[in-house]
Amino acid sequence: MKRTYALLILFCFHSLALLAIEPPQLRCLSVDVAGDVTLTWLQPADIVDFDRYEIYSTNDLATPFTLITQVFNANTTTYTHAGADAVNNAHVYYYMKVFSTNANFTSDTLATIEFYLSNFGNGVAVLNWSAPILPLLPSFSNNYELFKEYPAGTWSLIGTYPNLLFRDTIDVCSATIGYRVELADASGCQNVSRIQSDLFSDRTAPGILQIDSVSVNYNTSQIHLGWSTSPNPDASGYIIYHFENNLWVPIDTVWGHNNNSWIDALNGSDVPQEYRIAVLDSCMNSSPMSQAQHQIRLQATYDLCRREATLTWDAYDNLFPDIEKYEIYFAENGGALQFAGTVDDQTHTFVLSNLVPLSTYDCIVKAVNVGETVSASSTKVSFLFNSTNNQDFVYICYVSVVNNASIEVKVFTGTTILFTKVHLYRSVGDAAHFVHYATAQFDGTDTYLFTDENVEVGRQLYYYRASIENECQVETALSNVSHNILLTGEALKGVNINSLHWTSYGGWQGNVSAYSLFRCTEVEPAFVSVWGGNSVDTLHNDDVAYLRTSGEKFSYYVEAQENMNAYGLNEKSVSNTFTLKQLPITYIPNAFCPGDRGGNTVFLPVHSFVTTENYNFYIYSRDGYLLFHTTNPNEGWDGIYNGKIMPLGVYIYKITYIYNDEVPVELVGTVTAVR
Repeated sequence: MKRTYALLILFCFHSLALLAIEPPQLRCLSVDVAGDVTLTWLQPADIVDFDRYEIYSTNDLATPFTLITQVFNANTTTYTHAGADAVNNAHVYYYMKVFSTNANFTSDTLATIEFYLSNFGNGVAVLNWSAPILPLLPSFSNNYELFKEYPAGTWSLIGTYPNLLFRDTIDVCSATIGYRVELADASGCQNVSRIQSDLFSDRTAPGILQIDSVSVNYNTSQIHLGWSTSPNPDASGYIIYHFENNLWVPIDTVWGHNNNSWIDALNGSDVPQEYRIAVLDSCMNSSPMSQAQHQIRLQATYDLCRREATLTWDAYDNLFPDIEKYEIYFAENGGALQFAGTVDDQTHTFVLSNLVPLSTYDCIVKAVNVGETVSASSTKVSFLFNSTNNQDFVYICYVSVVNNASIEVKVFTGTTILFTKVHLYRSVGDAAHFVHYATAQFDGTDTYLFTDENVEVGRQLYYYRASIENECQVETALSNVSHNILLTGEALKGVNINSLHWTSYGGWQGNVSAYSLFRCTEVEPAFVSVWGGNSVDTLHNDDVAYLRTSGEKFSYYVEAQENMNAYGLNEKSVSNTFTLKQLPITYIPNAFCPGDRGGNTVFLPVHSFVTTENYNFYIYSRDGYLLFHTTNPNEGWDGIYNGKIMPLGVYIYKITYIYNDEVPVELVGTVTAVR
């Protein structure tokens, strides 16, 4: 029996010994330039009874593995296999064993990364490789890192790829280029392939590059070509082609990768000229020619009666990514170019209006691409507008709000003669979308009033512009653009301040000299000036703390005063009326002394900013009989009913009013009459 127990105990110790060490984890094989292979593994978790590592290798799985070394230090986790010749052997396979006193375990078999480089002479390097083990170990990265050696001795990461194949397009004329592949392990080591290299030559033509602009210089009338710098880093020049006798003829080469413009000193811009370009790399590979591009040619005709010129031009083609618009510019009597307007990409005409008689005009058109990064200017067209000057004139004197409900526009025509009508145009919200609003017939005077009732003066800005119509039934002179003043604000909580701000009045020839702010309350309904008269600021904080008993509503309007202008006019403009409401507060005493000759003889709630509209103050006896009622927030109960002082005791009060026109307030409680 004792022998049986002894055997059992011996068996248990033996089993524990077998479990005392774990299998080794071979993680990385790294090939160096000489073909030696460095192995990296993880140390077993329990090395109490460690004896040794044994490392085995073969170049061919059809032949047996050979023991290449033994490692007797458990803390050693790397070994370099000198003479492995992994440069010439596509695969070198390894596994290792770990031995304890009573057991041994074998690792997975890993192979060096099998890596091949193919050169077919077409300027493309074809790279393919195999995995160290299939399936990949869970600790391996999902992507291989591909490295390139160029110039000699300089390695750079091309990228990371999950696949086992990559094609690298060569962009140098002739060079020996090397490659290697790496696969990272989570432990920090790398599986590194052998290096493969070969002599490669660039046989790939650069990509097609489009001409950005064929533009005519405003001052010299010479044609300027512009293009973006080629994205090909090996680009060394640009070939300029010109269309001549139905052939594309190379007429110049612009050398330098970063040079991106060229001036045609031979061909005039007054006749159609077409161009294409091609990119030339340092290996003298040429890209295909770009799409053709030509300059914009501009023509003009003008109408003496309408005092306008019609500009027409040919469409601009192949502007990348597309044409967004055409911009029109003009210069008057040799002055600077002025912006006249824009049209969309499908429109090739523009009417230049309000021409000044006996003036010379120079006009150009610019094609602008989507994104507004590139533009191309047309040829310049010049003409003399040979017409009699009628000194047409029209001016908006003011735009002013009337009764907070409508807008009045005053138009002044001065000494203009031979006109038949005054037209008023309106644009809602901005000065860019004017539509015809009203017409006034010529009546022999120089002042015309328009009233616009289709407005929301407290919500919106309304812009106005006037014109006059001449005998040719053409609108000639255009006025200044003016708009109403829009007043807004907010009641600042807790500080009894009404903050007002308004839009500045625009359009006066004499500008604004000052703004004035006017206010009225529920108690004092007449507007009085509370600020301004000498300031052009467009905001003001009105402290109304001292007006606590004037109700909740405070109404304001702003008046702008014009400086005397060159026409002898000095006008005013009034804004909308804007109302702000302060937050009401009521303090109610709990006792009073009716009939007493001292103080506190009247039960009067103390109100701050309580409306005088819809206000009610009731006093009831304890049995519900109405003793007193008033609608004046500043009136209290003196304790008298029907001419007699009521007895001492408790009475019920009820106060009701409406806050902000919609929130009902009701205060109910008791007050004690005492002596």
